[in-house]
Amino acid sequence: MTTNFHIRGGKLLSGKSIISENTDLWIIDGKITFQSPSKTKRDLALHEISAHNKFVLPGLVDMRCHIGSTAAENIRMISRSAARGGYTTLLAMPDFTVMADDPGAVSLIRDSASKHSDVKIYATGCITENAEGKRLAPLGSLKEAGIVGVTDCPNSPQNCEIFAKGIEYAKMFDLPVIELPRENSLSKDGAAHDGSVALKMGLKPFPRAAEEIFVQRAITLSKHINASIHLTSLSSRGSVELVRIAKQNEVRISADVTPHHLLLTEESILGYDTNAKTSPPLRQEEDRIALIEGLRDGTIDAICSSHQPIPNHEKNIEFDLSPAGVLGLSTALSSVYKALSNYCDEKETLSVITGTMSTAPSNIMGLGKGGIEEGKKADLTIYDPQKNWIYTPSEDCSEIINSPFEGKTITGRVETTFANGKLIHTI
Repeated sequence: MTTNFHIRGGKLLSGKSIISENTDLWIIDGKITFQSPSKTKRDLALHEISAHNKFVLPGLVDMRCHIGSTAAENIRMISRSAARGGYTTLLAMPDFTVMADDPGAVSLIRDSASKHSDVKIYATGCITENAEGKRLAPLGSLKEAGIVGVTDCPNSPQNCEIFAKGIEYAKMFDLPVIELPRENSLSKDGAAHDGSVALKMGLKPFPRAAEEIFVQRAITLSKHINASIHLTSLSSRGSVELVRIAKQNEVRISADVTPHHLLLTEESILGYDTNAKTSPPLRQEEDRIALIEGLRDGTIDAICSSHQPIPNHEKNIEFDLSPAGVLGLSTALSSVYKALSNYCDEKETLSVITGTMSTAPSNIMGLGKGGIEEGKKADLTIYDPQKNWIYTPSEDCSEIINSPFEGKTITGRVETTFANGKLIHTI
């Protein structure tokens, strides 16, 4: 396949700004240039791509992706799904079939990813052994094996002493800490937001307080230890306000939110739709609006897909017994664009998207991604905001269907994705 491309007439974005409303760029031998090549189109075997009325974005960087298995076909499936969603970089949570709590497991994860994925997959390691919150994992050895951060996600360390020691240990090795804020004593077996929908459906609640107590604990420990902590998948209005105040006081806290929490509310689970069951649960309209406002004012730094394939036979059971988790990679950008467009003009929408879905995730994790620069390997996404399509499991290259958007018409589609200078997706 040719490695040389001419992308014409797109709206070019990088960082948090629009570089150009109508520009051309070239990808020559996998690298970006804004200078028209001296060689002829024929000599270079240039393949032309029209980006007219489309956005040319830095490749998306995902801060929370649950891959599950290191098997070759599974890694390929995740990679294809990521490419269809415009993602070029994934941060894998440690909950593989072999937990990433020892160097051998980390090496296996990294080797499988490098062999079978077209997108870059970075590994995180467990902060505690088997993510059980009882004993610290060997973080130094895990870093030597190649992890870029530590987390117990989708679990959360409940013992404050263990959590504090883990933060100090991670700081010593310059490893970012990512945690899912959840107090288990309040949220155990909770299946839905503590509101009218849960009451109507007879479901055990997962209240806002279960999240907000953990957020406040993380803020306190971050301030006490003077260490950075990243909180993933915020869902409540109260959490946003706690993080906002902490940042005003210069506490080293960052946070992200999922696309489905920006777009959907608790009503999505009516009819006991397990494909909309996630953790934390979808909450109320006031929470959704607070999350959007948190993105707009910089309280929330990033957006994560929280992509988690769950086999149909595990989802197709009683709602309260079904595991929480949804697919998110292929629909993330369209969901975020739609959610923001209802409150922001196009310029602000695009600024927030490039900042929170590319630049900030890369910066928080120290990955060196998230930009469009002369001479750099091409990590690019071309997005058509007007394109309508119907979401089906094939979009995630799988028969697994645990998406709240199954069978729904979606506006806005990723048309082309380049990763590491290579064309990995086009429609």
